[in-house]
Amino acid sequence: MKIVDMSHKLFNGSPNYPSDPIISIRKEKDIIKERSLMHSINFGTHSGTHLDVPAHMIKNGKTLDEFPLNAFMGIAIKISKQNFAKLLDYKRKFDTVIYDTGWYKNYDKPEIFFGKNRPIIPKQLIKLVLSKEIKIFGCDLPSVDDSGVIDKVVHKLFLKDNIILYESLTNLDCLPMLEPFEFYGLPLPMVGVDGSPTRAIGIIKSNGS
Repeated sequence: MKIVDMSHKLFNGSPNYPSDPIISIRKEKDIIKERSLMHSINFGTHSGTHLDVPAHMIKNGKTLDEFPLNAFMGIAIKISKQNFAKLLDYKRKFDTVIYDTGWYKNYDKPEIFFGKNRPIIPKQLIKLVLSKEIKIFGCDLPSVDDSGVIDKVVHKLFLKDNIILYESLTNLDCLPMLEPFEFYGLPLPMVGVDGSPTRAIGIIKSNGS
């Protein structure tokens, strides 16, 4: 069994969407002075590797706490721009799609990663994925929509059907292409919110495990 960490690390001042709160991790207690170490954290619900639920873009859409835990895990397959058409006749069971563009490799260069020249998710891919009745769609892009657009059409297409979105995934080169693996992306148990940073992982099982 192989476990792939699909989440970017969060640290003080780590890369973040330009319009979102700055990620801050501050030491509040010192182990020498107070005999314990404790930090406070401040970040937005869409910081780092994170998930979106319908309330993020849909008025009166479901909030994080309105989904059962099993909504955040599934049988996934990874696709790319070059091979997503193979989903049309794909016979193996899956309910989660991970789209790999390779863009995650730019995460340490925020001006590029969050910039206007990032890849666009093809409309044909979106239409095909939606026809498969999945429950999760994830990608390594900071947003499923094009940079700078006002109307978040792609977000709404997925979220109106209660499909949970995962953005800014990483290490996708460690996952098999068009081969099922287990995906887990559990959020923090917050109430009434629109998303959450997540520790997303992929589990690849060998034939003997």
